[in-house]
Amino acid sequence: MAQKTYRVGLKDGKIAIEGVDGFSIAVEDPKLNVGKLYSALFADVNEPTTITFEPAIELKQDRKAFSFFESLKKIVDGACEKMNPGLAEIAKKAEGLDADDEAKRS
Repeated sequence: MAQKTYRVGLKDGKIAIEGVDGFSIAVEDPKLNVGKLYSALFADVNEPTTITFEPAIELKQDRKAFSFFESLKKIVDGACEKMNPGLAEIAKKAEGLDADDEAKRS
């Protein structure tokens, strides 16, 4: 399964995904444009993919912006689950395999 990790920061009063043009959310007037979000993150996905967001330090320090980040993360996580049926089971199996690997190394 493919994995994409994005760093999400706060720039000029907007939540922005680093390396992704055309998508941001203004903290003072938050409006989610789902079409832009789809184009930015999902349009080129053609295989089972997990998308992970990592908040930048400045985003974590702004309580209001971080709250919006958490909501955005939930939306993206939900979309990944819908796009990747069985993702939860795959993740659980992978965690189990990792635990087995750790036990074998000990």
